[in-house]
Amino acid sequence: MHYLITGGAGFIGTHLTKRLLREGNQVTILDNMSTGREDRLTGTKAKIVIGDVTKRNLVSSLAADCDYIIHLACVVGVRLAMDKGCETLRSSYLGTESVLLAADKHNKEALIASSSAVYGKIMRFPISEGDDSLLGASTKASWLYSVGKLMEEHLALAYFREWGTKIKIARFFNVIGPYQTGSYGMVVPSLISKALKGEPLPVYGDGLQTRTFCYIEDMLDGLKVVMEKGGLGEIYNIGGKNEISILELARKIKDLTRSSSDIKLISFLSAFGPNFEETSRRIPDITKLQNLGFSPKYSLDESLAMIISHYCSAQ
Repeated sequence: MHYLITGGAGFIGTHLTKRLLREGNQVTILDNMSTGREDRLTGTKAKIVIGDVTKRNLVSSLAADCDYIIHLACVVGVRLAMDKGCETLRSSYLGTESVLLAADKHNKEALIASSSAVYGKIMRFPISEGDDSLLGASTKASWLYSVGKLMEEHLALAYFREWGTKIKIARFFNVIGPYQTGSYGMVVPSLISKALKGEPLPVYGDGLQTRTFCYIEDMLDGLKVVMEKGGLGEIYNIGGKNEISILELARKIKDLTRSSSDIKLISFLSAFGPNFEETSRRIPDITKLQNLGFSPKYSLDESLAMIISHYCSAQ
């Protein structure tokens, strides 16, 4: 198989590219390198095209030569989305439309990568694919990322219903692993990096907000199940089973790294400004994907240990 991966030089894209190549596939990557890292793919047989996913002719020409499209390209993380709202919404719509137009024109199947952020602050747990979204006010810039991803989903589903474009949607829940950076608000790499340096570990608010983390290899297993067994026009949650408060996560990382770092509580207002709103819990219902054979393998402790080991070996 020949895969086209938009955003393929990012955290998830790098891991996905390397796995697909190990399995004997061809991979073409389209990435503008705004947050991607080409050097992590040095020595692989991936074809890397530096360009913008919003350029329709470019995406179409690359799609014509591939068998399957995986659309990962997006503005990464809530913090960056808040700072670059126009780019976030523009790339969400125009980038996804470029992929959908190419998939439709060349009769290719496309997987659209979405996020648990589309659920917003809904207070139903665990959250399943058919549950409502509950987003905050437009005056809160922290919802830009959620709106962008929800727009991508609606656009993909409209193409499927109206034109028969072959699409599937995967919603990722807090994926963690090597190569992830804390620069854009990702909590695990930020805490690990600071713990290894002996710096204070920032925990926002009271730290009682919870997340459910999924190790990158489990996420890739889930993605493979969606691509091979998932139904067209369907949405699938991909996540783990490890709910934990951010305060307890910081304590766990401190213990695993044997760090002398102090844990420092920081208000959301001082960290993100008045345009930020937090979600108190996020727990995925992965029953739909489990019914297709998916089962997360890695515990949170195992996941964190592997990430810490990678950080240490890279220093």
